Amino acid sequence: MPPTEATPARGRWYDWRMDSLLARAGDMFDRYADALVAAKGLLDGRFAEAVRVVAELDSILIVTGLGKSGLVAQKAAATLSSTGTPAAFVHPVEALHGDLGIVRPGAALLALSKSGNNEETITFARQFKTVAAAAPGGGTEGKVLSVSEPGSRLAALADVALEIPALPEIDAFDLAPTTSAATTMAVCDVLAILVQQAKGLTEHDFAKFHPSGALGRRLLLSVSDLMIKGDALPLVRVDAGFADLVYRISSKGIGMAIVVEATGDHVGVITDADIRRLLLRGEPVGDLSVAECFARSRRGSESSAPATVRGSTSPAAMAIDCLAQMQGDQITELVVLQGNRPVGVVRLQDLIDAGI
Repeated sequence: MPPTEATPARGRWYDWRMDSLLARAGDMFDRYADALVAAKGLLDGRFAEAVRVVAELDSILIVTGLGKSGLVAQKAAATLSSTGTPAAFVHPVEALHGDLGIVRPGAALLALSKSGNNEETITFARQFKTVAAAAPGGGTEGKVLSVSEPGSRLAALADVALEIPALPEIDAFDLAPTTSAATTMAVCDVLAILVQQAKGLTEHDFAKFHPSGALGRRLLLSVSDLMIKGDALPLVRVDAGFADLVYRISSKGIGMAIVVEATGDHVGVITDADIRRLLLRGEPVGDLSVAECFARSRRGSESSAPATVRGSTSPAAMAIDCLAQMQGDQITELVVLQGNRPVGVVRLQDLIDAGI
């Protein structure tokens, strides 16, 4: 446990008191907030031009940066790619030792640098234009977009120079890239989302880029992907006997049977819990048909319900919608209908197991 009072820390006195720590932490968050407001104040027509350039790219967007700016650039490339803009991070030093081979006609470069005076990044940007112009079918210089403090050498080289505010970092020595990293990341994030909007991409497009993620599963999985179907479906006709009903429920292993007319049209469901209730009431179940078991197993308002399950759905329905329906109706299984014929059953447990 840390001391609770001012104590020596690496040769200096440090105030460990909670009120002091929280006050300083709060001040740092305030400085972050002020920096983002200041970054907003720098918005002008150049930002609109940057959105246009990236949105109209017919090739890859290369993102670069050195040090902490390089880490922000990696995140920016990932965000751009996941929102519909093909992007790749290239280290400026590695670029000057062969990785410029990634440049293709129509490519653009997004260069990040706090000061904008980093030699490696500037050299990469300059060489990028040369390689883009020389690429087969190139013809014109590749566009360079920069994000740096105002008045930098990198900004002077760029075709579109976006700016971050020249503010102190939050550490006492004004050395650790904190404020500058946050504002640079914010500029890149806003750029990526505005480009996504300019391209008219939807949440379903986003999900296609994240098929294994929670969002992808929620937006891409349909009922047909998860439902029990075919021979595993526990169908029983209304004119069948009680023994056949019990066999269907037990042999298919999902605790229910789907009752259908002789034509195959859906009537309803009978669960193993319904059978137990009939037995507890002393009903002569052995002498009852499936139709009679179904009628006598209805409870309360269900007794006057039409011969369809309130929670029926279709194979094309989205799995996430089924989950919401189950939660709202407090049920654990849904019959899947095509027309009025049962083609499947989707269970709450299957939705949960799929990560919906």
